[in-house]
Amino acid sequence: MASSSCLLCAAVLLAVLVAAAATSPAYCVPGQAIPRRPLLNCRWYVSTRTCGGGGPFLAVPEMKRRCCLELAAVVPECRCKALRSMMDEIKVQPQECWYKQAEFAATVVTERECGLRTIHGGQFCYDLGAEY
Repeated sequence: MASSSCLLCAAVLLAVLVAAAATSPAYCVPGQAIPRRPLLNCRWYVSTRTCGGGGPFLAVPEMKRRCCLELAAVVPECRCKALRSMMDEIKVQPQECWYKQAEFAATVVTERECGLRTIHGGQFCYDLGAEY
């Protein structure tokens, strides 16, 4: 009985440590480690790839290249938070389009897109709502 409660305590402690390690540092805010108007090129890229947004008239590969350069300039531990901040500034109708953009934005750091490391130690962001 004592060993099962000890095991439960260890599991809870591990969950707390994992959650603490995966949260963005305090300096991951617009105006510090994140630009004030975050990731304008990524905004156009995400919009174009999901809802056919009206960004600059550039080929999609060029938009992607610019987005990746812009995101690479953000420190790895703030990249997911920067993408979330970008999504917070996007006002798009219908709402389902915003959700498609948020879903795609979380994948911009992956190998298939920009191949950038994040706070999670790999090339992924969790659901952007989880980055707070």
